[in-house]
Amino acid sequence: MKSTDKIIVVFVLLALSITSSCVSTRVEASPYQDSVENLECRKVSNWSYYWGLKQKRVDANPEVADNQCPCREGALSWVVVKTSLGDFLLSALTLGIVNHRTATFGCSRPQQGEGDMDN
Repeated sequence: MKSTDKIIVVFVLLALSITSSCVSTRVEASPYQDSVENLECRKVSNWSYYWGLKQKRVDANPEVADNQCPCREGALSWVVVKTSLGDFLLSALTLGIVNHRTATFGCSRPQQGEGDMDN
């Protein structure tokens, strides 16, 4: 195998790992409250700048004015925050000035009538 072919293979493998690798954190409000069939999900991409001093607020409280509420009609059931290897490298190259995260929200559908939340 020629040295240029090896470089191309390494570059392709590196590009694949940058675009597919990620770190994720999942937080569940109650794993027993909802099942998969009654959840609606929303994915939000969030950028923060200058070590978090300038960032777009993503709020789940419908009472807060001018927010991007992912669960206006229902309760928030779970949240997953993901950071890819590309996001990490961008943050490292800019010394933390630019950060990117992707948050996925699991929203419960509104309950019909009065019900027990503890199940």
